[in-house]
Amino acid sequence: MDSTIWWWIALGILVLGLIIAIIGVVLFIKGMKEPMKKIKGSADNLKERVDGLNLEVTTLTHTATELQEEIAVKSEKVSVLVDAAKGTMNSVVDMNAAVRAITDRIITRSENDPQNKRQVKRLTNTADSIIHLPQNLQTINPDAENENYDTLYFGKVR
Repeated sequence: MDSTIWWWIALGILVLGLIIAIIGVVLFIKGMKEPMKKIKGSADNLKERVDGLNLEVTTLTHTATELQEEIAVKSEKVSVLVDAAKGTMNSVVDMNAAVRAITDRIITRSENDPQNKRQVKRLTNTADSIIHLPQNLQTINPDAENENYDTLYFGKVR
């Protein structure tokens, strides 16, 4: 046989191989179409989930920022309240000291002034009389148990 025939046979085998390869590639591509659709669907689903997670992360970050701001504001308010409470306590202590000083001055002045002593004694006696008025009324009129309690008996007017 001639070498030309061998070349034609080789060329025919090559063309037949190419045709078989092309048919194989077409069948391979056709067979990959369905799995590729599934992979694309899975990728789309994964992308949607990632987008949802990104949205949730953004929302959580925004909420965390708001909470941090709110905590900072409330912390500042608590600090102001604590400072005010400390100031109030100091004011009360100062007020007590001032009242104590004024009271001490009044006591000193009343103890040294005879007119103030008489006035204090008179006021004390008046307050004592008012406090013991029901007992004094009983002793003025010893028969009070037998009388009507709607009227007071003052006895003889002095």
